[in-house]
Amino acid sequence: MPFMPPPVFDRMSLGRGILALAALGMLAGCAGDLNPVRDVFVATGVGEGRRDAPQFIEETRSGELRYVPIGLVPPERATDPKTQEERDEMEDELRRIADRNEQRALQTRRMTLLPDPEPVIVTPAPDLSPTPEPARPQ
Repeated sequence: MPFMPPPVFDRMSLGRGILALAALGMLAGCAGDLNPVRDVFVATGVGEGRRDAPQFIEETRSGELRYVPIGLVPPERATDPKTQEERDEMEDELRRIADRNEQRALQTRRMTLLPDPEPVIVTPAPDLSPTPEPARPQ
């Protein structure tokens, strides 16, 4: 029997290729504005085209972006450095906050180390009248 080289495309690799193309097609359906699956359905009349935004969205959202989308550099702002007095005030305020938090933590630690309080013993109320019998249906 003469030597035969293996076929370039055997059934297994063909199946994998078809599976990979199907997976890519499904993933392409989730890709924002570039959606070839949706475009094919819309072109054939099966799918629904793009809808306009509802009226309340159009009215409440301006065309101006109030956030910086990913990938864009924010505009430069003119920020003046803080003076030495302002930095000292901020540092003092942060120290006061840290000291207050430390005092609260100390107080909490002390409370957890105290022994449990004695249980309160309540004497039962005296019986004022005999218990009435419940009404029975006749």
